[in-house]
Amino acid sequence: MSGNGAAASYGDLLVTSIVVLAVVCLVAFAVVKLIGRFLATGRVRGAHLLDVIARVPLEPRRSLYVVEVAGKTLLVGTSEMGLSVLTELDAGEVRARAVPRQSFTDLVRAAFARRKPATAIDGAGDADPPTGGEGA
Repeated sequence: MSGNGAAASYGDLLVTSIVVLAVVCLVAFAVVKLIGRFLATGRVRGAHLLDVIARVPLEPRRSLYVVEVAGKTLLVGTSEMGLSVLTELDAGEVRARAVPRQSFTDLVRAAFARRKPATAIDGAGDADPPTGGEGA
């Protein structure tokens, strides 16, 4: 009988462990969601203060950035030593040369838009011969 009691206790221990693990996972998920929303709102509020217009990598640890901060357009250099403001640029000239970035969603939509006309032509091509054959 002691064998059955031990087996039952291991089963109870397994079920209890799974339930506790599930509760811990749910609590962790809820905490991450709440903290994520809190941090995301902070980023969104600060997003209008600083915009990175362009980045040019020079070497693995050195880059040039064109940034817009508080109405000024600056050329900033980065290296192992830190950041350095190199010069202030003409905002109008930078905007004239800046190429707008497309989001991933826009790129996917453009890819599907290019595919749709090709499939529509194939479908129309298949539909035209029988219609033309019936009219003749």
